[in-house]
Amino acid sequence: MIESPPSHAFPPRRVPMINGWRWVQQAFFLVREQPLTWLLFASSYLALQLLLGMLPAIGQLLAIMVAPLFAGSFVLAAQRADRGDTLRPAEVLAAFQDFARPLIGLGLSYFGLLVLAMLLLMLLLMGLMGGMHDPQQMQALPLGKQLVGMVLLAGGLFAASLLYWFAPAAVVLAGFDPLRAMRCSLAGGLANWAAVLLCGVVLALLLFLAMLPFGLGLLLWLPVMFVSVYMAWQDVFGDGLPQR
Repeated sequence: MIESPPSHAFPPRRVPMINGWRWVQQAFFLVREQPLTWLLFASSYLALQLLLGMLPAIGQLLAIMVAPLFAGSFVLAAQRADRGDTLRPAEVLAAFQDFARPLIGLGLSYFGLLVLAMLLLMLLLMGLMGGMHDPQQMQALPLGKQLVGMVLLAGGLFAASLLYWFAPAAVVLAGFDPLRAMRCSLAGGLANWAAVLLCGVVLALLLFLAMLPFGLGLLLWLPVMFVSVYMAWQDVFGDGLPQR
């Protein structure tokens, strides 16, 4: 069994906020070089997620377990494409063979921490709002308390996202176990929260545009989103962004 390297083996560097935009830009350029293969990758991911969503009880849990596997596979494919290699369709499952256990563990660990964080945050919000449960009662609260609650909720969700943002890349590119991958991701995210936030806003805007033509734009948006994670890893933990 390969031992996971210590978390400090890949110290994060600070990058400018504008690099969050460059991550998306460089991801688009990389996807554009082999568009048909990336579209096939996205179609496979969406098809599997739709099939899992149709399962009545266990489907959501399986979807949570599969998502990091695909994220790791996209990162590995992005690394090969960045080196100039021609991608093969089978590489959409590249992480399933060598990294299945840590990536599944990452998905389950992150889901458990997210549920715990949401429970704690809800308790905090209920305390702030006087234990109110009724949405109509909450709407009657002063605007200041409502804004504080919204800021706490948004901040909690953003902080939780930092635990996962770099984590799939940390597993497949650095060999971290799930918990060390999340610690590594949090360290890189906190050091570059502005760039991560800008990248998230850009991806959210692009997602809105991708959903307009009957959602067909998702086939392009998904690869760009996943490859943006690879670009972010390269910029913060790796050799820097490629020049294209």
